[in-house]
Amino acid sequence: MLEGRVVDTNVLIVASAADHGSPFPADGTPVEEAALRSRVLDWLEEFERDPERHAVLDWHWHICGEYQDNLTEQDYGWLALMHKKDRDEVTWIGLEVDKDRNAVLPAELAQSVTDLDDRKMVAAVMAATAGGLPCKLTTACDTDWLDCEQALKSAGIETEHLLEDWLRAKWSAMRHPGP
Repeated sequence: MLEGRVVDTNVLIVASAADHGSPFPADGTPVEEAALRSRVLDWLEEFERDPERHAVLDWHWHICGEYQDNLTEQDYGWLALMHKKDRDEVTWIGLEVDKDRNAVLPAELAQSVTDLDDRKMVAAVMAATAGGLPCKLTTACDTDWLDCEQALKSAGIETEHLLEDWLRAKWSAMRHPGP
């Protein structure tokens, strides 16, 4: 059975930093431990190989535009998504955007998803799900997703944090800094 993934840019960045063939620098992410970066790379490699898991992208290239702003065409993260595209393992969706090209979300969700760049990812999950494709948002190292976690759950959006323990520890430390 097909399932979709909206892959947050930080997944592609961390995976690229772990890939020895990518020019992306290993120290170019907040994930300092090589083993954690490798875990994200392993997930992306499995995702790339699995024809039953589709990447969810938008017709107007808002999501891929963000990818291109952060990666080169030689970085593994970009290449993995383009391989999915080339093999027709992408579910294409439409995004409604405002005059500033930010994805439009329902008001109660927009209040919680304060990172305007993240809104396109949330809107893509919602569009894929509304189109009948079970879909998750996959993240690696961005604590913003934990800030809006309850609102996402309330909206029926499932988030898959590849570095769950690391991410929660980082988020907790940011919210409750020590002396």
